[in-house]
Order: sequence, then structure tokens, then C-alpha cells
Amino acid sequence: MRKINSVKHAKFILIMQEIEKIFSDESMFSEMDALDIHCEKLNAIHQNYQQTITNLEKIIEEYHAESKVIRHLMLSKPIRKLKLKKNQPDKFKGIVNQVNSFIS
Repeated sequence: MRKINSVKHAKFILIMQEIEKIFSDESMFSEMDALDIHCEKLNAIHQNYQQTITNLEKIIEEYHAESKVIRHLMLSKPIRKLKLKKNQPDKFKGIVNQVNSFIS
């Protein structure tokens, strides 16, 4: 999936505006109207894209904040101490090792 480049979008809009001027000067009103409709659609799509990207960035930030809280809870001292107890089953030690791998 390719992302939309805002700089290229702005340049594209400027080019379309120049073409609209040419159509206007040459009395090509039907072509100018069609270009206007598509330009409005393109701008709406771009605006929707920008809003979606902003929402996605917020979701990503929330995800990382929540995962940080979870890692902090998983790496709490009582859980890390489980590994030190000799009478713990190997599965507990394996889980503690996996949790401890989050530190690095």
C-alpha cells in the first residue's frame, strides 16, 4: 500500500488550477466543470486520508502506552523473583525468561 504524499497532492492541485484557468480562457466550460468535480472529490479523499492517519497515530500511541503499562506489570519484582525460586516448575521459569526478555 502506498501512502499519499501531501506535497505531491498540493502540487497536483496547483496544476489542476492552472489547467482550469486554461479551460476558462479557451471557453472549455464542460471540461472545467468535470475537472472541478474531480478536484473536489480528490480533496475530500485527501482530507479523509489525513484524518485517518491522525486517528491511526493516536491509536498507535495508545497501544504503546498500554503495552508499556503491561510490560511494567509483567516485569514487576515479584514476577522476576519467581525465576530465583528453585522449586518452581520449568514452565514458570520459561515464562519469567520471556517476560525478562522485554527488558532488553
